[in-house]
Amino acid sequence: MKKVWSNALLVTLIIGVVSTSFGATVLHQLGRSPFFRPPLKNVADLRAMVATSGPALKTGFERSGYPSLYPAFVEQFPTANIEEIEINKGDRLLWMLYRKNGKGPVRVAGDVTWDGATPFKAFRMYLEQNNQRFEIIIPYICGNLALRAITDIVPVAKENIPPTCRMTVTPGPVFCGESVTVDASASSDGDGSVSAVKISMLDGRGKPIEEKTLTQQPFTGELTVPCGGEYTVRAEVTDDQGAVATFPACVQKVSGARRFVPVAAVGFMHLLDPANFISVRGGLEYWVNEHVSLLGMLGYNFHIDGKQGDDAFSADLLAHYHFSRYFIGAGIGWWNMDDDSYDRHQREILDGNNIDLILQAGARVYGETDAFNVSVFGEARSFADSLDELHISTRFTAGLLFHF
Repeated sequence: MKKVWSNALLVTLIIGVVSTSFGATVLHQLGRSPFFRPPLKNVADLRAMVATSGPALKTGFERSGYPSLYPAFVEQFPTANIEEIEINKGDRLLWMLYRKNGKGPVRVAGDVTWDGATPFKAFRMYLEQNNQRFEIIIPYICGNLALRAITDIVPVAKENIPPTCRMTVTPGPVFCGESVTVDASASSDGDGSVSAVKISMLDGRGKPIEEKTLTQQPFTGELTVPCGGEYTVRAEVTDDQGAVATFPACVQKVSGARRFVPVAAVGFMHLLDPANFISVRGGLEYWVNEHVSLLGMLGYNFHIDGKQGDDAFSADLLAHYHFSRYFIGAGIGWWNMDDDSYDRHQREILDGNNIDLILQAGARVYGETDAFNVSVFGEARSFADSLDELHISTRFTAGLLFHF
């Protein structure tokens, strides 16, 4: 009997007044079987304990049944958030490491309940492994590292960041019926990849006229610009998780200029011979490209004063070169006029059908090229077969040219 009581007393001294029931350990006192001496006062002391107790800690994790937790402890301890807590009476620990009298091999007490008269202070940190969170506590007084709880980590779905859309539309000015190239190759996705780009041609109400879905790099395609009105090119970028983005940089207004434009001209014409006319003309202008156009017009020239000439019909075919708001042109014309002068020589030159050589220059003073606009122009014309008598056949005109 004395031997039994002696063994019980020895266990009490080793663990620190401990009573056992059905494999559980009730702990009444700390410090008699410390894992580390002297007591820990701050985090620096805790780090010093860990730095000098690597083999013992590894053994402790193995004997506790959690050998794989030691590598996680070594990896995460240097950057872990260490805080101070109190363990109150009745709090349970899954296991606790200790040493007999602070020396010798590491031992493990399982299912520990604190039953001391007062709470004890401890460091607390968390380890994460295999979607589980392990709460580790280390009492100040003894350094007996213990596992308090294990909880599952619920994975938080990472929020998908929408892609970034970037688009260029080339060329700039186009004629209706022509195609523009929509280039969305600069689009990107910061947390994934771009899987598709839809390019669209929208009318004034935002209704798609033409759409194409591009699924391969470089995400470049062509759309046709319709005639009449202003349209919108839009690109929509989809990432590999289905998020769709359209930025202001991926919406651009376009319009297709007409190749055939109705024109009219009115001006004051002076014949050097002399005579004055009011010239009224109308026709069509055909745009070869954004700089060159061909102009065909029929006209009637009202004789208003002067001894020479009479009313005249005219037909002109001109080529214009446009730069900025200005243009210069040259061409040929047909001129038909009855001359009622008494000068036979002049009448021979001016009367009947004649072929004109024409020079023009002007500047747009109102409106833009793709809408109604007005230009002022000056013109010089003379009969092709009378260049040696320019003083008789030359006419100068100043007027307004209207594009509708």
